[in-house]
Amino acid sequence: MTDLRISYADLAATNGALLALINDMENIQTDTSAYDGAMGSGDVAGAMDNFAGNWSIHRKKLLGNMQNVQSMVQGALTDFPETDRKAAGWLTKK
Repeated sequence: MTDLRISYADLAATNGALLALINDMENIQTDTSAYDGAMGSGDVAGAMDNFAGNWSIHRKKLLGNMQNVQSMVQGALTDFPETDRKAAGWLTKK
């Protein structure tokens, strides 16, 4: 039988890292039009606009997935200690 083992400190660190990444992803700027003149070519500027548009769509999906994972990690931080306390109580009852 496989045991699930993870420290609460690792869960908390993972949760903090996910929250920071989610914040970064929410605040990414995707507007590349300010750089059109520096790109030197309308074709290059158009390609960058297409990339930024596609990235915006995929970023939203990725952000949603990150938020789901963070929610599960937060749930584990909330639920695992209570489960541990209950299990310890069941094991120590006589």
